[in-house]
Amino acid sequence: MLLSGCTAHYPINHKILRVEPRYGYYIDNPTPATRSDSLLVMLAFSGGGTRAAAFAYGVLEKLAHTDIIWDGKRRRLLDEVDMISSVSGGSFAAAYFGLFGERIFEEFEQKFLKTDVQGALRGRLLSPASWLRLWSSLYHRSELAASYYDEILFEGKTMGDIQDRGGPFVIINATEISLGGQFGFEQRQFDLLCSDAGRFPVSRAVAASSAVPILFSPITLQNFAGSCAHALPEWAIQALDKGDLSAREYQPASRARALLDREKMPFVHLLDGGLSDNLGIRPILDLVSISGGAWNALKALGRPHTRRVVVIVVNAQTATGDEEIGRLEQVPLTYSFQSAASVPLNSYSFETLSLIRGLMNTWDEDITIGRCWELAKQGLDQTGCYDIDHFLIEVSFDQIQHEARRERLKRLPTSFQLPAESVDELRRAAADILEQSADFKRMLRDQIRAPARSMPSQPSR
Repeated sequence: MLLSGCTAHYPINHKILRVEPRYGYYIDNPTPATRSDSLLVMLAFSGGGTRAAAFAYGVLEKLAHTDIIWDGKRRRLLDEVDMISSVSGGSFAAAYFGLFGERIFEEFEQKFLKTDVQGALRGRLLSPASWLRLWSSLYHRSELAASYYDEILFEGKTMGDIQDRGGPFVIINATEISLGGQFGFEQRQFDLLCSDAGRFPVSRAVAASSAVPILFSPITLQNFAGSCAHALPEWAIQALDKGDLSAREYQPASRARALLDREKMPFVHLLDGGLSDNLGIRPILDLVSISGGAWNALKALGRPHTRRVVVIVVNAQTATGDEEIGRLEQVPLTYSFQSAASVPLNSYSFETLSLIRGLMNTWDEDITIGRCWELAKQGLDQTGCYDIDHFLIEVSFDQIQHEARRERLKRLPTSFQLPAESVDELRRAAADILEQSADFKRMLRDQIRAPARSMPSQPSR
């Protein structure tokens, strides 16, 4: 028995011998589906334990009950979702919907939202049956959690199973702790490791995304860089050659170069995705950045006919501080620890939202200029090439009008255990916020072509 415990080992990610751009778990390789190619809808689910999962679930419910008429066809807005990017608690809802679609509305509440997941994990940790595996230095608490998530939610499915179902494409995000950057469970990231993202278990990806430091251990991947003849991507080479440390492309390029050095970095250790981006927005920003602009990003996604870009950010961020602390002469130690984690994350989230709001204002012009001039260059009809608009819709507790309700939800703990009534209130609040959102209403009204605008006189690039 002791010998079996000592030999317990985390699962090894699958090695690949060559990169296959047309077949991997790439965002630009979606399985054909019925979604419109002129409406691009992306969701971002934040961290926050069961609170975040329930809030995201409420948004999915609302989208399922929202009909739109697009290109003359009536359909649910939920069926138009192309991509979900998630971190931490939000990854449970994103992964389950990506794998099972409509089943989420039949099962997810009882399987996860209204289950004492925290208590069950604690019970497994204290179980003598688990002690044997945990005795090993290569099997830790997060692997135990991943096994439990597989049992109650993910049924042994892999990331490739999400793509096989037909979407939406789901990027589950963690944080690589030695390099300090975001790590997304998608094939471009795994190409650097010469590994197969499609065969990676969803349960381990979610466990990494929600591995809160101290409470959980890192999820470890092996780095096989050099075994698949994969070189640094062109965008990364250009960013490093420019040497502009302040450029958005430089940091991910620097991390990509480090991952390609297997001798210096034979292992990749992952913790909670909220440590690097607690909103899940970064993959969307990085896609535009490394593509060289919004128009190039649309072409990379195979979506050159896009007329509307909708980004819905589901932010389950709680209150940053406590005014009562200001009345005390001595701050409790527990509050100091809590503030050390929450204050930087909340401030960073605010900056990220401001960043994407500012950048999206430039996307329309970039897409218009790029599309119109490419059509002109090819001698093709340019009618409607200027028809592009964007909608950034935030769903957060700060938008709740009723003060008592707002403060009650903002004080919910970040844990994997919430009372059933709190789960229901979170779901209702998400739906109410969307329904009252001015941006959401504007998006629903805007189901026809935009008014004609004059074509730009010259390209900006």
